Amino acid sequence: MALALDAPAVVRLDRVLERDRDVMPLCEAATRRLGVESWMLRLDAAGRVRGVIVLADEMPAPPEALAPEPPSGAPRAAAPDDPLERLEPLPAGGRLERLLGASHATGRQLADLALRSDDPEIRGEAVGVAVDGIVRDPALEQRVLQAFDGVDDVALARSLRGIAGEATRGLLSVVAERARGRPLGDRAARLHATLGPTLGR
Repeated sequence: MALALDAPAVVRLDRVLERDRDVMPLCEAATRRLGVESWMLRLDAAGRVRGVIVLADEMPAPPEALAPEPPSGAPRAAAPDDPLERLEPLPAGGRLERLLGASHATGRQLADLALRSDDPEIRGEAVGVAVDGIVRDPALEQRVLQAFDGVDDVALARSLRGIAGEATRGLLSVVAERARGRPLGDRAARLHATLGPTLGR
């Protein structure tokens, strides 16, 4: 079955893909947002989406990215259970808001930017927003900490360094500062201290 999306849905998809452009490949972003593996995009010379055909044996429920946008005064849906899919507010006029072209970012986008951006200011702002979201929700903070309960500081610091490289020390400093006096901040401070001569600087 093939379905050509209507113009408003195409515009919404283009807006979302533009937001995702810096954190994941177009193919991955389109597949995730459309909810199907087979699709065709028609792009203009500037790379904007101008047409979308979805191919599937059975059409899925409309993905969130293509659902009609709620009125501005409508209440937001409850935060999803997956921390990577939660929407976190971005600092107004900040670098992330300008980069993503949106007032909110998912935990996944923040993690990607924190770990992969070459710009230390982007990394720091992404970590700060993510940490602020975690400490606003004590239950989420507890879940994050429990995920690493069985991993000692040296092993965890080594793993983080393998992922974030030279940015690890700076990222942990931001977490320790933003979550100062909380269990998350205490763990980050211990990990930062672990990144001494044993693990290299």
